[in-house]
Amino acid sequence: MNDRPPLPIPGVPVTVSPSTDLVSVVMANRNGELYLERSMRSVLGQTHRHIELIVSDDGSTDGSRAIIRRLAAEDSRIRLIESPVGTGPGAARNRAIAQAAGDWISICDSDDILHPERLERLLKNAVALKADLIADDLIYFGEDPLERHQTLLQSLDLQAPQEIDALALITCRLLGQSDLSFGYLKPMIRSSALRSIRYNEELRVDEDYDLYLRLLIAGHKFMVIPDGLYLYRRHPKSTSHRASTASLERMVKVQTDFLRTLPPGSETLAQAIAARTRSHLRELHYTRLLDALKQKRWLLAMGRLIRHPQHVFSLWHSLSERLRRKQLNQSLVRGHLNLVLCAKGRAAEAETPGFTTFEVPDYTEAPWSPSAAPIWAKLSQLACENDLNLLAADRAGAFALGLVPDYASAELRVPQPSTRILAPEADGSTIVISTRKAGGWP
Repeated sequence: MNDRPPLPIPGVPVTVSPSTDLVSVVMANRNGELYLERSMRSVLGQTHRHIELIVSDDGSTDGSRAIIRRLAAEDSRIRLIESPVGTGPGAARNRAIAQAAGDWISICDSDDILHPERLERLLKNAVALKADLIADDLIYFGEDPLERHQTLLQSLDLQAPQEIDALALITCRLLGQSDLSFGYLKPMIRSSALRSIRYNEELRVDEDYDLYLRLLIAGHKFMVIPDGLYLYRRHPKSTSHRASTASLERMVKVQTDFLRTLPPGSETLAQAIAARTRSHLRELHYTRLLDALKQKRWLLAMGRLIRHPQHVFSLWHSLSERLRRKQLNQSLVRGHLNLVLCAKGRAAEAETPGFTTFEVPDYTEAPWSPSAAPIWAKLSQLACENDLNLLAADRAGAFALGLVPDYASAELRVPQPSTRILAPEADGSTIVISTRKAGGWP
């Protein structure tokens, strides 16, 4: 273990979690050098210090491994597992899980960012809720103008932790809401639950959903808390974008095979899986149509469109969405914003010349708090569209800094003038900014 204090990224005061559980953070990476260091440092800066970060590099041909080795020289909690060729995210994660020593396995993608208190809070909730899988909401950010003002679970407006059972996972429905892709969640998983269950290495897309479903079928408890502490990057190279023909063919095959393994009395689940498989078959037919169009095989494309005329609407929707993205990106003029982050109801106390007040939920020591998804989504959107100069006026503002994916500068009003934070540069490097002495925590 590295005995140095955790890096204070991205700006909250560092406390030490009382839990002694070792958390193995598993990070699969392939050619992710652009975002990798930022992601790794967000793991190393966790307030729960008892961690190991296992980066499973899956045949990268860029500078990823040099970044990992450089950071590993600074922090002995990092381990690198190398594969000479790309084998897929499931296989990469399985190699890391096989070497993990932790009581818990936490999945983090190499282009995403964790709030500094995420692991500490998930651990507290896992114990309180007796969960085997514990997850939180995802806050979208990145280059997609249609998604960077959203969170995954925003429509649920969760006021308390909620269990996700197998049927909810399959149907993407919960509490009267639909289109909830729970497979995107990045849970912390009790390592004992993974003794005989691993990622299906045949899958290149949907591998998370498949793993979670098999864990639930095996009787493990999956809970999600209202907080959003995971910043989920959306960009053109994300593997979570539209699946390829080969990926969809594997998904259909795996689900068809899985149906045969369900125990007696699972008719409801079987019907839900069959419906999901039919949905993927429709997507597969559409993807084959797109392949024919891209290859300019017009007769083949026409034949597929005649067999599946409903794809006319899919094409229209896809073209409309692409046009809307293009228009939004063209109309966006990147701005500059000076924001004071402070607790709700304290705007008057936080007024600062040249700064606009942005109110956030008050800080709580409780393991979870009611959903504030619209606030965090808006803050993320502002960060994606502006160069932000931030001032955290109180403890709530300091916590909110951890949910800002990028900013030009930041300052904390804390009692200790020597407190420092690290602010990300556009190129992925960091700069150290000293904070000033002004007031104290409420």
